[in-house]
Amino acid sequence: MAILFALPIFSNAETMKITSVEVERHKLYDNYFILTDAFVPPKARMLPDRLVLDFKGVEVLKPQTIPVLKSSRVKSIRIGQFSKEPLIARVVFDLKREIKFETAALYGKGKISVEISDSGSSKPLVADSGIKVNIEKPKFSTPAKKTIEKPEKQTVNKKINKRALKGKIIIVDPGHGGADPGAFGPGGVPEKIINLKTASYLAEYLKNHGAIVYLTRRSDIRNKLSRIVDFANRNKGDIYVGVHFNSIDNPNISGTETHYYNSNSYKLAKAVQDKLLSGIRRQDRGIKRTMLYTIHHASMPAIIVEPIYMTHFQDGLLIKSKSFQKEVARDIALGIEDFFNER
Repeated sequence: MAILFALPIFSNAETMKITSVEVERHKLYDNYFILTDAFVPPKARMLPDRLVLDFKGVEVLKPQTIPVLKSSRVKSIRIGQFSKEPLIARVVFDLKREIKFETAALYGKGKISVEISDSGSSKPLVADSGIKVNIEKPKFSTPAKKTIEKPEKQTVNKKINKRALKGKIIIVDPGHGGADPGAFGPGGVPEKIINLKTASYLAEYLKNHGAIVYLTRRSDIRNKLSRIVDFANRNKGDIYVGVHFNSIDNPNISGTETHYYNSNSYKLAKAVQDKLLSGIRRQDRGIKRTMLYTIHHASMPAIIVEPIYMTHFQDGLLIKSKSFQKEVARDIALGIEDFFNER
């Protein structure tokens, strides 16, 4: 994924620190993001009623227990300092049922991902707690200076409903750019390039079917996130679409996800996610409510799409394909059409 915010560095010391855990739930799996200021691979142990992750050489800034709301898999998460000599931090997931899990570091983010899914067994371990989650919210930082550019005239023609899109003002934002490359796919191709190519095809599809489209960049530049949002709001966009591709350090993880934050954005996220799933046919990793800067501060329905993982060992090979980029762009455009048809 595009790095739209970064967690603060809490110290200049060499010791890595754990601060808290963010929780995202999905019908097929739960994602838990351990907030850190570096990456140390955890040593994992699966016990009958808990998953234990030990981090050697890691300090816990604030020991805490985080109850998990309405998860069928995890009851609570405990973060503590297991020992000081040697220095070991421990994160314990208290479980309700048998699970399987994967851990990975998120590129460019102070987060370690723990994905927990059902093991296939229906045997519960404990009852549902039904307690509200209490987690720390991430803080934002913005990229450096560049100007917003308007799109050139587009030329591609696809079967999209002109009536639904006619006159709609659509802000298309290719993530990253300039000194911010985003993630990297096979062979070192940077996400910023794939984002720009795919976003340009999307702008072509939309413009040729009646929409007024603004690309936030048409070249390899880097814009401040606040400037992107100001531009979208000032031009009274009907919707904002951020184009990104996902990444993680586990090459087996794949799938499609769409992010939104404000309540008026959910229908747009669902329409686009549905079209991507039926088009490129990847695993459904869900529609996620995520506090990312642009979709949090935009005054119109706003989403960020993550069609595939660049780091997946097969999907990563597709990202340089023009036909695949066009298919992704077409699916996003069809989702946008559905959104406007339903309004």
